Amino acid sequence: MSVIAEDDSDGTWTIALYVDADCSLEMYWDDPSLPYLLNIPESDGLSIVAIIDRLSTEGVERMEISGGSYSVVETYPEMNFGDGATFQWFLTEVDTYYPADHLLVIPWDHGSAWKGFCWDDSSDGDCITLQEMEDAIVGAGIYIDILAFDACSCSSIEITYQAARTGLVELLVASEELVAGDGFPYDKMFTPVALDPSRTPDQVAVDMVDGWMEVYEPLSWGWYCTLGVVDVMEIAESADVITAWVEEMTEGLEHFTSNYRKALRDSYYVSCGSHYQVDMVDLGRHIMDDPEMAEDTELMEATQAMVDLIDGAVKYVYNPDRTSACGGVSMYWGSHNQAFRTGYETYRTIAFAEDSGWGEFLVLYNLMTCGWMRVSK
Repeated sequence: MSVIAEDDSDGTWTIALYVDADCSLEMYWDDPSLPYLLNIPESDGLSIVAIIDRLSTEGVERMEISGGSYSVVETYPEMNFGDGATFQWFLTEVDTYYPADHLLVIPWDHGSAWKGFCWDDSSDGDCITLQEMEDAIVGAGIYIDILAFDACSCSSIEITYQAARTGLVELLVASEELVAGDGFPYDKMFTPVALDPSRTPDQVAVDMVDGWMEVYEPLSWGWYCTLGVVDVMEIAESADVITAWVEEMTEGLEHFTSNYRKALRDSYYVSCGSHYQVDMVDLGRHIMDDPEMAEDTELMEATQAMVDLIDGAVKYVYNPDRTSACGGVSMYWGSHNQAFRTGYETYRTIAFAEDSGWGEFLVLYNLMTCGWMRVSK
């Protein structure tokens, strides 16, 4: 993990929340998310806007929040907040009405790493896929200083890589673990920038993690409450490092299948088993600690380079004691389970899986270890 530099910043910010409360989480918007936001001091240099789709009512609201009060300034017909086109509309709407030197965008709802985010129960459970996210950001053409997910399991290489492809996202703030129902403690996170709008994106991202830590660290049940800052541009510039690692992993499949299985078994998984997301740094360390694989110099060098890349791109991270193995970014490795049996075909179409070769690696790995998989051409 590297230290974030402090550069000069211009003096206005917009914090924009894409609130898909058209789901089982609706109650958490009213309490505590909105009260948290109302606790943020009024600031001439900070605009806070939320565009909200509720499960209990028809239509969509645009809400402005400032200094302990809020007002609904616009209403729209019912929309599908699980559609990438709606997310693009949201970004354009925010840019039109709340231009600022810096933009922080927060999707608010469920998240599931490579599977997407923002499930809309009124629209047959549709969700924003990673390709839809990329298309929306590129389509809007708006630079996002911080893309922060108030949603579970979104600090994944799949989301980070897809955001990197846009060339329009600087930092990701998210958890590779689950996010508690109470979500982001917005007042603790954003009071510093309200008091000093000249804070840089790097500083605001760190503020977010510090505010999160202040709230969740004292809680006995908050053992899974990890949160980190990932430099998306750094991943974009060095994606070939991961591709080279995948190539070496694939080259070693014939000799190290059982070794991979052991490294996978011993590495940190997110606590919700349906995700099958493994921490990349912890996985790399277990691979390098294996005495048999250590004899493969090229695999060791490629694995070390992958670990160094992820460790360097994760600029700041908070982990409770029980999640100390979380390096900040997870990666899908489903194996020997129904989740991979039913999901691998979809996963292979994810940009990260295709571009890095990781999707094909997983297919080959499962063919060698299970034998039941049939891959369509």
